[in-house]
Amino acid sequence: MTTQAPPIKLLDPAVLIAASTSSLLSRLVCHPLDTLRLRIQTHPGATLPSLAELMPKPAVRGLYAGLPVAVVIGIPALSIYLSAYEGAKALLSAHFPAADGSQGLVKQLPIFLAAGMTAEVASAAIWTPMEVVKSRLQRGGDGTSATALLKRIWRDEGYRGVFRGYWMGIAVWGPQVSLYWMFYESLKSRFLPGYPIQTSSDLSEREHALRCIAASSLACGAAVTLTNPIDAVQARWQVSGGRSGSLRDVVNGMWKVGGSGAFVRGIGARLAYTVPANAISMGSYEFLKRRVRERGWGWWN
Repeated sequence: MTTQAPPIKLLDPAVLIAASTSSLLSRLVCHPLDTLRLRIQTHPGATLPSLAELMPKPAVRGLYAGLPVAVVIGIPALSIYLSAYEGAKALLSAHFPAADGSQGLVKQLPIFLAAGMTAEVASAAIWTPMEVVKSRLQRGGDGTSATALLKRIWRDEGYRGVFRGYWMGIAVWGPQVSLYWMFYESLKSRFLPGYPIQTSSDLSEREHALRCIAASSLACGAAVTLTNPIDAVQARWQVSGGRSGSLRDVVNGMWKVGGSGAFVRGIGARLAYTVPANAISMGSYEFLKRRVRERGWGWWN
């Protein structure tokens, strides 16, 4: 037995509630893995030292460096990102029948591509300053105060320093999120009976969330693997503070020191962080979004 899914609002409170909660959960659990990922990608040598040498000191405080920034900025950023994606997809779905999943993945690609890019451009203005400050705190050597570091970056480097990597971030995350949503939506249509037209009432909330987690993990792993070279360049660029020259100089320096290996460096650490973080985030997001909608919490109606 199936029931018609409720229409997606352009600004859906269910999305805002679910996105905020899922962002907090994923950051709290997976932030240490992100710290290790960044320290691996930005290590200047041709060969990586042992994990013990890469670990910040003191370990606990160092692994969670930048967490307050990630939480305070990341929650509204993810809320804007998911709201923009859901809203753009809803608008495009009204004009492109392929969005109902009946005409195959290839014809749905422009919808997910455009929705993903819309979400990325809208949220990057918040993500970028967060990543700049968080990355420098995670790398170490720039103190422990996010506020003091942000003021120093603004004083010494201006808005270019605060938004360093904005376009690079779109170049990284634009393809990644487009690939991710393409894979994720396709997998959901296979894992969830009736999706996207209907929601199966035969699936419990727990089973629905687990299937979303499986789809998200597979989609995230594929997208991350394909876009790792651009992410490695972005990580070096953001922590350089402009001291490494132009973006081309960063790429040339990476190639000179590490060859092609410099561009795949950290892929294991990146997968170890992004896949579980995305699984926690999207699993809790889908679970809470469905629960809020089905419970009919009507304060926004």
